[in-house]
Amino acid sequence: MTNSFKRIAAASAALLLASPTLQAESTYGYSATGATAVTATARVNVNVTVPTLLLLRVGGDAAAISNLTLAIQPTGGIPGGSASPLTGGSSQASGWDGTAPVLSAAPASLTAYAWTNSTGGGNVNGLVTTPFLATSGLTAADILVANTGTLVHPGANTGAFAATTFARNTLVSSTWAYSLSPAGLANAAAGAHTQVVTYTASAL
Repeated sequence: MTNSFKRIAAASAALLLASPTLQAESTYGYSATGATAVTATARVNVNVTVPTLLLLRVGGDAAAISNLTLAIQPTGGIPGGSASPLTGGSSQASGWDGTAPVLSAAPASLTAYAWTNSTGGGNVNGLVTTPFLATSGLTAADILVANTGTLVHPGANTGAFAATTFARNTLVSSTWAYSLSPAGLANAAAGAHTQVVTYTASAL
């Protein structure tokens, strides 16, 4: 056998041993007397690989952050005077009777969805990444969140988060309704105020 042929034969043998498609066993059954009660078995490992996928959507499906607006208004307008909606501008006749106005804000809602095939399921948590300015008179705890559905909001308000879990291969979704607490309504200063909440889904 030439050296060149020996190298080719050795390389071919190594390739066969390394091939992932040649892992089945080879056995035989034999009887010198010709008996038929012999068997041969060969086992094959069937391997399935599944990628981990984790999905979270809160609000819109675009890359932009969803905006929720809680617009505070005087309930019923000015006490004893002008009814809602009030007219914008200066020096409007009011008929005010001298009692304090009652303020309110309608809730604002969005839908949240989550899904994973991770072995232990997943969870969702939250964090205020940009808080209200102190001059706003608002705190994270003033933003209340109620949910309707199977994906529980991770906290009753945005001031105290606790992760909520969901099962593997199960789509969960909820409508999250954000509202202002009575303390927030009582303490809020005039102006436009924003806090940013970041929600994070984790595979377990």
